[in-house]
Amino acid sequence: MAEPLPGVLLDANVYRTAASFAPLLEAEQRRGIARYGDPFVVAELLAHLADQADGDYGVCLGAIRRIHARCNRGAGGECGILQDSESRLAYLVMGKSLDRHDFFTERVIAPLFADVALVPPGQPLPARMGPHLSQIAAHVAEEKARFVESARQLKATIEAINAGAGDEDRKETMRRARRMHESPETRRGFAAGYIRGAFANAGIAPPDPLPEALVDRVYPHIATAMEFEALIWEKLAFDGAKPESRGIQSLRWDQRIAFNVGATSNGRPLWLVTDDGDFTRAAKAAGYGDRVLTRADYERWLASPAL
Repeated sequence: MAEPLPGVLLDANVYRTAASFAPLLEAEQRRGIARYGDPFVVAELLAHLADQADGDYGVCLGAIRRIHARCNRGAGGECGILQDSESRLAYLVMGKSLDRHDFFTERVIAPLFADVALVPPGQPLPARMGPHLSQIAAHVAEEKARFVESARQLKATIEAINAGAGDEDRKETMRRARRMHESPETRRGFAAGYIRGAFANAGIAPPDPLPEALVDRVYPHIATAMEFEALIWEKLAFDGAKPESRGIQSLRWDQRIAFNVGATSNGRPLWLVTDDGDFTRAAKAAGYGDRVLTRADYERWLASPAL
């Protein structure tokens, strides 16, 4: 029996690039690919539209139009905006999604992005969209500020451990820390933290202790995101990255997208098309390297004979 065709997500940078997008979409439709959008990608692009003075305003407006052309229900074939990763994680853990997250995706993100996309080129966005775009921009900014604070706490912990230690002791401490960081136990620890967070997001106290069987069951579905978590820690703890840097903020946002790699939708394995090497690295470490493709590799796959 033939393997099901994938459901494919494109990262924000693919949508930002107008060149050759129409042929890419035509090839996907011809091949029968399910075309999905990630709500975190859509939200980040919409956030730039709250202020026309934003330097990325025009690029992001074009990207929103391309997502709509690819993922709106009238485009033919299977397509749409996926449930957000935090809500899907809650379902994995507890068998119930997060109502407020689903409401935000279905009643705020999805209709607003469609309304924006359908404004004719050359016409300004209607003023009625302003409050909704500002709401999304504030939400994105709040999330990124939270990411920065958690990164600062990590850096502070590392500095406290090293305080007063001599050079050799500090080096040995960091060597031990790196060995621990690279271990499977660390990944399971990350997963346990995210599982507890899923209970907290649902307003439910997690079981204490957290059952190992629950971690075993959930981990394969979130392995790429946990490798992404390890990558963020590596950059902060060992590579000297600054918590407030745009790169770290982007990585933490991208991690939400990484939850898709290793997941399925309607029986289709989810693929991510991106030229960002961090996604590739995390996916390979998690055993899902074949589900992250560069744009060039994806275009070659689309052009290859269907099996």
